[in-house]
Amino acid sequence: MSSRGQVVIPQAVRERCRLNEGDHFVVEEDPERQLVTLRKVKGSGHWFEVYLQCPHPFEVPARRKQLPRRKHELAG
Repeated sequence: MSSRGQVVIPQAVRERCRLNEGDHFVVEEDPERQLVTLRKVKGSGHWFEVYLQCPHPFEVPARRKQLPRRKHELAG
């Protein structure tokens, strides 16, 4: 690992796994076993697919207050 935290993936592994420059990864860790796993995900342009591949659950926090709704001109 470099001083900047960069890790080199050997060319043979990149070819077998079809990894290319610009690919995005999720980093999964298991500190007890000193294990780090890189899981390739689709680019950030496909945010919903990346979200579905996330290994950790994500809950949307409740709104603190309801925003006022504007009445439509034709509403009675």
